[in-house]
Parts: sequence; C-alpha cells; structure tokens
Amino acid sequence: AYGYNGNTKPSADVKFGQLGVYLQDEWNIRDNFKLTAGIRMDNLSFLNDIMRNQAIYNLDFNGMHIDTGAWPDSKLQFSPRVGFTWDVFNDKTLKVRGGSGFFTGRIPLVFFTNMPTNSGMIQNLVSITTRYKDGVVTSRNPRLDLLKGTMITDVNQMISTLGLPATISPEEGVLPSSIVGIDPDFKMPQVWKTSLALDYQLSVSFPLTVTLEGMFSKDINAVRQYNYNVQAPDKDTWSRFNGPDDRYIYPENFLQHTNISSANVLTNTSKGWGWTGNITVMAEPAKNVNIMAAYTHTESKEISGMPGSDANSAWTNVPSINGPNSSGLMRSQYVTPNRVVASINWRVHLNKKTSSNFSLFYSGYSSSGYSFMYSNDMNGDGVTNDLIYIPKTKDEIKFTSAEDADAFWKFVSQDPYLKKHKGEYAEAYSARAPWVHRFDFRWSRDFFVKIGKTKNTLQLSLDILNIGNLLNSKWGVTKNMSGANGGRILTYKGKDESNTPIFSMYKDSDGSYPTESFTRNLNYSECWKLQIGLRYVFN
Repeated sequence: AYGYNGNTKPSADVKFGQLGVYLQDEWNIRDNFKLTAGIRMDNLSFLNDIMRNQAIYNLDFNGMHIDTGAWPDSKLQFSPRVGFTWDVFNDKTLKVRGGSGFFTGRIPLVFFTNMPTNSGMIQNLVSITTRYKDGVVTSRNPRLDLLKGTMITDVNQMISTLGLPATISPEEGVLPSSIVGIDPDFKMPQVWKTSLALDYQLSVSFPLTVTLEGMFSKDINAVRQYNYNVQAPDKDTWSRFNGPDDRYIYPENFLQHTNISSANVLTNTSKGWGWTGNITVMAEPAKNVNIMAAYTHTESKEISGMPGSDANSAWTNVPSINGPNSSGLMRSQYVTPNRVVASINWRVHLNKKTSSNFSLFYSGYSSSGYSFMYSNDMNGDGVTNDLIYIPKTKDEIKFTSAEDADAFWKFVSQDPYLKKHKGEYAEAYSARAPWVHRFDFRWSRDFFVKIGKTKNTLQLSLDILNIGNLLNSKWGVTKNMSGANGGRILTYKGKDESNTPIFSMYKDSDGSYPTESFTRNLNYSECWKLQIGLRYVFN
C-alpha cells in the first residue's frame, strides 16, 4: 500500500472548525421567580479538501449520487432554550423548576473519515501473489519477475519498478467494493429536551427532601446510515413469506448496482424520542447520618444507535424485520429502563484530630437488553440480524422436527418477554436481563495534619466493591444470554412450495436444547474486589 500524489503517510483526515456563540440573560420576575433564556449558535465547517471519485459519482441511485469529494455544507444550527425556578412559598420548602430547549452535539469523527477512506483516492493497495493448491502452483502474477534481485525497500522505487500509478485524478478513480458517503444536507445531532422538577422539604424533625423530576426529549436531527444500493421493498413485485410472519423475501436482484456490495450514506432522521422519570429522597435522620434513595424509569426509542465502528457495521448491526433501511422505531440499545440507587453515610468524629466515615452504596438494575433474532439471514438481504416472529401457539410456525418445536415452545414458556409478546415480532433490545443487586462498602479515616496555620488531611480508605459477592458467590452477578446463543435460538432452514418458512431450534455443542434464557456471567469482572487507598488533601 502506498499513498497517491506523493503522500508518504496516507490516511483519511478530517479537519474542521467549530464556532459557537452563547447568549443568556436572567430576569427576576418576582422575588421568588427567576426566568432564564438563552440561545446557542454553532457553525461547523470542514477545512480540508478531498478528491472526488468520478466512478462513484457516476453511479445513479434512483436519481441520487454520492460525491465522495465534498464534505457536507456548512450549516448554522440554532439552539434556543428557556428555564425557570419558582420558590413557591418563598421559604425554599417547595421549589418548582424546569425548562425547554434545543441541544446540539457531535458524533465520532470515524463516521466522517469513513468516506475518504473508502473512496479509493488516498492510497493504492497492490497484491502480487502466487497461488498454490496441494503444493502445485495454480496461478502466478507475472509481475513477480520484476522483483527479482535485491529486495526493494524504497516506495518510489517499488512504484517505478512495477509501473504503478503515482498520482490519481477524479477521472482515474475506480469503483471500490463498498462505498461510503455523507448526505450533503447532513446536520450534527440535535435534540429538543423539556424538563419539569419539584423539590419539596418535608416539615419533620430532621432534614428530609423529596425531588420529583421528569424529562421528555424529541430528536430533531438524529443520525443513521442508509444503504443507497439496496432497493426499497416493492409490495407489487416482491414476494412475501406465507403465514403470520409475512415479511418480504428479497429477490436476487435487490441491489441497485451488482458491481458494489454497499453504498452507505450518513444521514439524518427526526424519528426518535425518550422520557425519564425520577424520584429522589434525601434525609439526615440523625447528626452526621445521611441517607439517599432514588428510582429512575427511562424509555427511549430510536431508528439507529449506530451500533458499529464504521459505516457498514453501523448499518448491518441494526436489528430489523425487513432490512436495516426499513427499520422502524426501536428501543435504544443504551437505555436502562429501571434503576434504583441508594446510599447511607455515617461520619464519626473521634476527636479533634481524626474522624471516620462508613458508607454503603446500593445499585439495582437490569444490566442488558437483548434481541431475539434468527441465527442466519431469513429475508435474503445479506444481513444476519433479522428479528424473530413469536408465534401465538406451538403449531403456528413450521419446524424441521417435532422435537425442535417442543423445545422451542418450552423455551418460550419460561421466558418473560417471549410469553408476553406471543403473536408479535420481537422488538430489538427489549428482552431484559434479570435484575442485579450490588452493594459497595467504603470506610475511610481522616487524620487532620496542621502545617503552620493550614490544616490538611491525610486519608486512609478501604473499599470493598460488590461486597455481597464476598458473602455469596451468586450475589451481585449479572446474567446474560450466552447459554441461549445470545438470543439467536432459531435458524431459518428454508421455505416450502407455498413460501411457508421452516425453522430449527438451537442446540449447544453437546447437542442439548437451551432450557433457560439467562445464565450467570462467570467472569472476573463480576467478583468482589478490595481496594486500599492513601490520599493527602491540601486545604
């Protein structure tokens, strides 16, 4: 591999400048009511030039073209916002606060550098080989004769010897196997968030505060990959499977251009939303004893969480029924629907020179969301992330054997998600792992050290992380679907003459059917840990 046009370090770079301006003002409408309003303006401009591959640009995707030699146009994005704080009784016992506004962010730059990297205009990759089969030469590149003699280590000499092109122009570009582009109208992610909260100090003999908070968000410019090379399903000409699962069957000619495998374009979508509700209680029932407990419920729907490290994987890894281009709103893979956290801290002053802290922290949640998908490609789109259909009864779908049908139905009957959603398509990331309950313990001793007129602190600490696991090896351990093939419990085996799909049930390496969805994660990261620390704090 070597760089074109004298580039000794061929790599895809993206250089950009971001100018941001924020204006804000506050108004005290009344002594107990403050209003804050502001607006942020962001402008992102790409600063480096890239070269178009004319061969890519000449491809027609239903009237659309991909220009790998142009970054998205510079766009000024406005993010207005407003917030308020209301001390209802003007005594801080009841506060109502909230706000609404637009917020703009960024995405990993790798999704920008994917375009020039895959354009074929930065470097040339040359492979000159001899192929063997059973010790016999089956093919040999004649250019190997040009390399006889002393080993060539200079890149320019290698280019000259092999007669390789040293430069490239847009017209000399050739089609790569896969194309990556960026929508010229692409905008950085932007979301509209609205929140409302209430802080209430209860009238009891000790400090006790209850906070209720809710937030709703709506995508303005979410991000997704769209494969221009895949035709949209045609209800008039495409076949469907027969039965309750009547998803489309992709024909052999579903690609727009058969000489490339994909043409993924980074683009925007406004579909997507989420909301969060939280209740937090904080109390100090005794001197130097602080207690906190909180519960949070979250729901979030999106078109794509961009589940990959490059354009192609971010497209193919989207679970779907009729292909990633046709994926609808799904639960976000990053959401934790329910979480409880709590802590208690007790500070003991032993004397004027030292004090101790004892703390216990709790966290309870479902660690992961899983997707029930077929283990192979059912609809023929070349992507192996097809969500399964959950039958209403054991006989509603067809199996290769009665044993497989029985094993599958037993599995459905023990799984909370599957048995609740019979007669539906499985939703992505919605089969939640069982709750895990973890406790962490911390003890620390503060020694007050006086140096001159300054009092500093020397702190000795001991932390036991996941202390419940120290008492019982099953406590504080998450569960996953490793024993159930990650949720890929069905394999598509083909279809009969009436287009009715046929399936088989997953078996492990011992030939046994899975009988439970989740098993304990036997990993070092799940074990309890002891940590000892020493810290010196300058005041």
